[in-house]
Amino acid sequence: MNDSILVLKRRTRRLAADSFGALARHLRVEARPAALDDALCCSDGARSLAYAQPCTPFGGLLFFADQSIAWGEAVGKVLDPKRAQAWAMALLEKFELLPNPSGDRDIRVAFELEATATEAMVFDGHERRRMKTKTDVTSRTTVNGIPVVGPRAKARMLFKDTESPVMLHVAMWESLLVHEERTRLPEDQVARAVDDTLRQRHAGHPPAYRVRGQRLVYQADEFRGAPDLLAPEYLVEIETADARRVVRVPASR
Repeated sequence: MNDSILVLKRRTRRLAADSFGALARHLRVEARPAALDDALCCSDGARSLAYAQPCTPFGGLLFFADQSIAWGEAVGKVLDPKRAQAWAMALLEKFELLPNPSGDRDIRVAFELEATATEAMVFDGHERRRMKTKTDVTSRTTVNGIPVVGPRAKARMLFKDTESPVMLHVAMWESLLVHEERTRLPEDQVARAVDDTLRQRHAGHPPAYRVRGQRLVYQADEFRGAPDLLAPEYLVEIETADARRVVRVPASR
């Protein structure tokens, strides 16, 4: 196991007003975009689109919603997952919403989409049946083979029966740079770190718990001030007498 790990600095894309307007037209939002200091937005009453500019809590987040369609309502036939995936990737590429390739050989970014038709229990007044309600496109991003999680590192789109999403959530960085190379916390020391965290939270008397699993991730949290970091963490799932929860442990020191 490597004894070092990178802490990365992310640069968030500043979206130009004309690019945002073109995207709004592509998504059939029939309203003139408004450009604010920290965001771009538009809404025609049925469809809304917004983008958070850099140096805001959710900088880089693009969100679209079509409120004229019930997202969970059953349809005769949902959009084929392959078509939904291809449409989603074409949108991300056309409007340059994907991470730029890194010029640093120490930073290897992989991004992929997958699509599935999802079902829900629907009651038609006589009986309950499982029916397909939408096609869900989700992303998986890794940096140096480590999954990236959090609200600012994902792409998700929901489709009903046409190649027009009813919801879109895209939040990716423009580029990554090496901020620091730090010593990685060994996996056999994670349990002690969890115990220390729980002692601090419970005034020295943590509840009895069992560790159910742990995984190493890069966490894409809200922006809380420069530098805007992508930091490695262990996500440790623990079980107490009344609940399961996840404890976040810094993976570098």
